[in-house]
Amino acid sequence: MRKLLFLFVILLAGALFYTYEKKPLTNPFETDIQASSIYVFDMDAGEMLYEKNSDAPVAIASMTKLMTQYIVLNAIKSDNIRWETEYAPSEAVLAISNHPSFSNLYMKKDRRYTVEELFAAATVISANDATVALAEIVAGSEENFVRIMNEQAGHFGLKNTRFYNATGLDGNYIGKSVEETNRSSASEVAVIAQNLLEKHPEITDFTSIQSMPTDAGVRQSTNLMLPGMPYEMTEVDGLKTGYTDEAQLCFASTGIFNDRRIITVVTGVPTSKEEQGDSRFELTRALLHHFARL
Repeated sequence: MRKLLFLFVILLAGALFYTYEKKPLTNPFETDIQASSIYVFDMDAGEMLYEKNSDAPVAIASMTKLMTQYIVLNAIKSDNIRWETEYAPSEAVLAISNHPSFSNLYMKKDRRYTVEELFAAATVISANDATVALAEIVAGSEENFVRIMNEQAGHFGLKNTRFYNATGLDGNYIGKSVEETNRSSASEVAVIAQNLLEKHPEITDFTSIQSMPTDAGVRQSTNLMLPGMPYEMTEVDGLKTGYTDEAQLCFASTGIFNDRRIITVVTGVPTSKEEQGDSRFELTRALLHHFARL
């Protein structure tokens, strides 16, 4: 009941604070948008609908958080932690939270946060401090949590996936080498997304949230394809965006199209030269319009 109330408050905040101009559709065969890899998958049919370099290992930025979400939801389902479990920020989390160029919840030392708040922040606004906090809650440290992430990747049979942190930040952002940057492939990100959606369908309760209240004010979702957002498709209810210097723009989407759940993954999409739009959403919407809206 408490979780439902929390989600209602978030959805209400989104309805009150955000309206957007809609963008026109583009045809995928007429677009000149580039991407290092693409994968379109029909979950219900178990069928790949389209791919481009989908097995190539690439940096995946905050699409990493799909695996983080999976492991956190496993811990909740196993009753190892609860939505109402409270957390006081560690020094490691506060160091990330104070970084001016990271997407963060901007956590405060004297404030306690529930797992539910942290999970919503990590999912909706891609908060890196909230993500590391969740890792500490589940495994005691981010380092321990990363071991679980890589073990889970092995259980999924992923060959091109390697995690070094729970957030997706490039290694050189956080005092490591650029080689210590999380990598996967478009097809293997789709496998993580599929397992997340199949085992924890409640994830879309969070990934469909358009905006959420925080101590710093109402913050909008990073997913601009949700209903009411600039690149909306009414069928879309998730899933996870990403951007770093190494990964460039990337996005894993999902939605129900003609009673079929479709997953798309695009990686390595350059920023729009005119800076008037977001090319990962333009490309994803074009792909869904062509391959899913049949």
